[in-house]
Amino acid sequence: MHYVIGIDVSKATSQVAVAVDGKVTQHFKITHDILGFNQLNTIIMQFNEFPDIVFEATGIYSRRLKSFLDWHNYPHTYLNPLVAKKTVESASPE
Repeated sequence: MHYVIGIDVSKATSQVAVAVDGKVTQHFKITHDILGFNQLNTIIMQFNEFPDIVFEATGIYSRRLKSFLDWHNYPHTYLNPLVAKKTVESASPE
């Protein structure tokens, strides 16, 4: 099984989607504080293996999330938004 946690980071909250083998199984919002990060940690810990965690680098808004993931040594992919946009655009059929 392939597990992915995608996180859409905004100013005070993040939208989190958990996908198993490409199908979204959970969707929820977290705050960028101890309560929200504990909620995310609970989700991450339920897997037998680390899921792929992916989010965009959104400047100061994503710093707390990145620090949390780094602190727990969770492997993650920190996407540059411009590169992600160009990749999606080049993959889209015209």
